[in-house]
Amino acid sequence: MADSSFDIISKIDQMELDNAFNQCDRELATRFDFKNTGTKVEKTGIKVVIESDTEERAKAALDVFKDKLVKRTVSLKHLEASDPKLSGKTYIISCEFKEGISTENA
Repeated sequence: MADSSFDIISKIDQMELDNAFNQCDRELATRFDFKNTGTKVEKTGIKVVIESDTEERAKAALDVFKDKLVKRTVSLKHLEASDPKLSGKTYIISCEFKEGISTENA
């Protein structure tokens, strides 16, 4: 019988994720290039939704969020962001965070 095992745990630190989200929200509210663009970020559980009036501003907001994640030492390998989708008159980017690996990849 083996005395040790090689279990791999890949969990996201929720506090760091919340801190990165809050920093991103504050920066988007104060930056001049995001004024009057309708850009906002919303967090529900482990999902983050970015909304903006233009596709370029939505992508820029995603870059700001990624920058804040890196500064808070959250790996971008956990992040899975969709392409900007037009919904009415706003562009939406859905971001999901994955923990661990699937059984097919293990």
